[in-house]
Amino acid sequence: MSHDQITPGRSGRLRRASRLSGAALVAGLLAAGGGAAAFAYWQATSSTQGGMAAADSLQQGATPSASAAQQSVTVSWAAGTTAGGHAASGYTVRRYNASTGGTPVAATGGCAGVLATLSCTETGVPNGTWYYTVTPMLGNWSGAESARSGGALSDGTPPSVSVTSISPAPNGAGYDNTSPVVVTLTAVDNPGGSGVASVRYALDGGQPVTVAGSAASVSVAGDGTHTLVYSTADQAGNVSAAQTLTVKIDTQAPAAPTLAVPAVVNAANAAALPVSGTAESGSTVTVTASDGAGHLATGTATASTTGAWSLPTLNVTALYDGAVTVSATAQDAAGNTSSATAVSLAKDTAPPTAPTMSAPATVSAATAASVTVSGTAEPGASVALKITDAGASHTVTAAATADGTGHWTMPGLNLTALADGQLTYAATATDAAGNTGATATQTGTKDTVSAAPVFTTVPSKITSDSVSSVQLAGTAEAGATVALTATDSANHSATASATANGSGNWSATMNLSALNPGPLTFSAQATDVAGNVSTVTTAASRIGPKVVSVTLQNGGTAGTADTNDKVVVVFDEAMSPSSFCDLWTSPTGPWTQNTNSVSVQITRNAGNDTLALPATGCTTSNFGSLALGASYTTSTGGNLTFKGSGQTQTSSVSLSSDGKTLTITLGGIKSGTPATGVAAGTPSYTPATTGTPTDTGGVTLSTHPVSGTSSRF
Repeated sequence: MSHDQITPGRSGRLRRASRLSGAALVAGLLAAGGGAAAFAYWQATSSTQGGMAAADSLQQGATPSASAAQQSVTVSWAAGTTAGGHAASGYTVRRYNASTGGTPVAATGGCAGVLATLSCTETGVPNGTWYYTVTPMLGNWSGAESARSGGALSDGTPPSVSVTSISPAPNGAGYDNTSPVVVTLTAVDNPGGSGVASVRYALDGGQPVTVAGSAASVSVAGDGTHTLVYSTADQAGNVSAAQTLTVKIDTQAPAAPTLAVPAVVNAANAAALPVSGTAESGSTVTVTASDGAGHLATGTATASTTGAWSLPTLNVTALYDGAVTVSATAQDAAGNTSSATAVSLAKDTAPPTAPTMSAPATVSAATAASVTVSGTAEPGASVALKITDAGASHTVTAAATADGTGHWTMPGLNLTALADGQLTYAATATDAAGNTGATATQTGTKDTVSAAPVFTTVPSKITSDSVSSVQLAGTAEAGATVALTATDSANHSATASATANGSGNWSATMNLSALNPGPLTFSAQATDVAGNVSTVTTAASRIGPKVVSVTLQNGGTAGTADTNDKVVVVFDEAMSPSSFCDLWTSPTGPWTQNTNSVSVQITRNAGNDTLALPATGCTTSNFGSLALGASYTTSTGGNLTFKGSGQTQTSSVSLSSDGKTLTITLGGIKSGTPATGVAAGTPSYTPATTGTPTDTGGVTLSTHPVSGTSSRF
């Protein structure tokens, strides 16, 4: 080679360098090659003009060592140098999944990049065996990759451990009734793992015990519930999650159960004899009943958390009548059985004969609250009596005990709750053993209620003309006395009575003159021949209005019919405004009509002139006429008409806001000559015979004339 030096470019191409100058030279890559001396460096031997350079090279990286802890691998290596003894400036680390061949993977984590240290740790390494290499670096130049380290096993998966045997095996409830119990734990590692290192356990919260290897046997002794907590670890330090095993040991037999049975077995309970008692909580109680002939009946029950147990359906029908023995034992969940508890009782399933009975044929209102029933039955037997009405809608029950001679009686029975009609008496005897015999029956009749009367004729509206003789009629039980009452809104009443004939018809006349007008209620109550009183029947009606007073009032010149004189008619209740004038439709008053169409006319009538309203401006003209009790007209002047027009005062008709006072006011006189100095007379009011005014309930005013008090215009 000449004095010119050859260096490789970064692209791998060779190019010639110029002759070195006298200036200090910087090191550069000489040549690329293979093998242990993959790269060579050169350096100046002099700083003078024409100085020469000597070659140097990086050595192959030293073979590293690799050790794993779970999924962390630590890699260590020796320092690298050049052939001339110069130290490498850094190192890169790679790993392979095989000792030869394969594709390298750049190390990660603490082993990534160019390292200045001689060791590093890569974490999170995937499970498996890995082989590491180290490549020395000097500046931008790399040496040869080292040989691969020994395999480092990365293992991040813990082994598993399970209970492979329990000796002796527990029963179906999870109990052993012998002690001790040996539990065998066996651990296995995952395929390709580091292998099981140990099994660890703690019993009942005690100190943990670590057993090397993949199996451990644990002895659990003593009655009670034991808790075994266990886990395993592999060679890489992975530890499995702790698991728990419950071991229940009970070697003690439970105490004998208590036993409660009926005093006797009878026909009613033989198919389902109720047996109960107490025993150890959760234990199974076995009950056996036996007779003297070797027949058996058995059943089981489970004691509750409080120890109570019940067997309500023990069937002992196959056992003979006579002495019966019932015994019970308790077996706990571990299979330990207690001693037996036994009770003796008698069995009697023969029923007594039906009792005899004497009951009244008829129950009336006078006797319904205290009826006596008696009879005979088996001595000492309990007799149950049941009395029902038709359809068994209502029931009365009673009980008595037959004396030593077999007689029984039940006095003072209250049958008022039973309906009238047929009664059925049913008596049943039950002997001392509780056996019930056949039922004896007898029928009777109860009649305690009078049929309610019915109104067939009742006026819905009663005018003051007929108020003194109101006709009523209806029906009731034949021969019954009917009490009639009429009541007004002020609670005033009038009464009458009637008797229903053989067909049940009745009628009566009532005088209601003392009652107020307005709403009225009729009521009727019947009392039959047996003295039974019916319920009250009611019917609605209404008493119509009447005139209370008629007066003339002077508003101008005394003794003369002139402007502002008034006729005042007072009624005993509110009148319907529209029945006087169809224009008066407002729901509230007072109501007034005072237009020019209102005309008041006084007609001459032989010393008793009459006042009428021939035109009021209303299509309804129901006022009628008023006799003034004197002559307000002259023989020469003729009839008088009061009807204002223009500026002259108009006549008016008004009804007070309470509907009880009708006032007619004379307006300006239009025609006729009024008399003067007329003395007071007695006016009278005669309602119209057609379209008669009505009260607010629609009942018409009496059409008979009504006299007022002495008065004058």
